[in-house]
Amino acid sequence: MKVIDVYNENKAKYSKYVILIKVGIFYETYNEDAYILNNLFNYKIRNINNVKQVGFPVNSYDKVITKLNKFKINYLIIDKEIIRKKFNKNNYNEFLNKNLSLDERINNIYSKLNVLKEKSNINQILNRIEDIL
Repeated sequence: MKVIDVYNENKAKYSKYVILIKVGIFYETYNEDAYILNNLFNYKIRNINNVKQVGFPVNSYDKVITKLNKFKINYLIIDKEIIRKKFNKNNYNEFLNKNLSLDERINNIYSKLNVLKEKSNINQILNRIEDIL
């Protein structure tokens, strides 16, 4: 299974969490979570096969976790074991939309819809979006 598949599988379960996956000597995250790490740490976002990606070395792990805790952003760490941190007031959306351009926000919505297209309620979601438009 590819790393992006692991990300997408967990993102479907934990949509308002930053998903960090250990890959060798780096942690990586993708799509909307990449924007959150970009906002918090100014990490460069790479576009690989139309997937946004941010990575950081394992020696920055404590710095990243400390800041996610400070700003009360839910996160899921996938390593040898899975670590999940949930805050009563999750600030995920606040940091997701901060400093994003209109095009980036639209692309985030598109990415989320692509992940959901296999779900049974996708037509209901699309109907609601179409009603708004």
